[in-house]
Amino acid sequence: MDINVKNVEPEIAARLAAQAAAEGMSQQEWIRQTLRRTAGRLSPAELVAQRATTSPMSEGEFATVRRRAAKRRQTAVERLGAPRRRR
Repeated sequence: MDINVKNVEPEIAARLAAQAAAEGMSQQEWIRQTLRRTAGRLSPAELVAQRATTSPMSEGEFATVRRRAAKRRQTAVERLGAPRRRR
């Protein structure tokens, strides 16, 4: 498939060119990789449709997820030797 994009704002084209140069690749390859990553994500409409088919998370499930995330974060902080956060 050959895709041709027209009317891209100059700022966007310049930003893509700068990103490609920073990564050491051609603009075409950089745009291919960017499109590949973007196509792998769900669109807002797809997210809404997917969300409509699921039920909300219970308070208990949410608390479990939060505890696990806090534990992973704490483990990473200890592993990296980072200072503790101040609140």
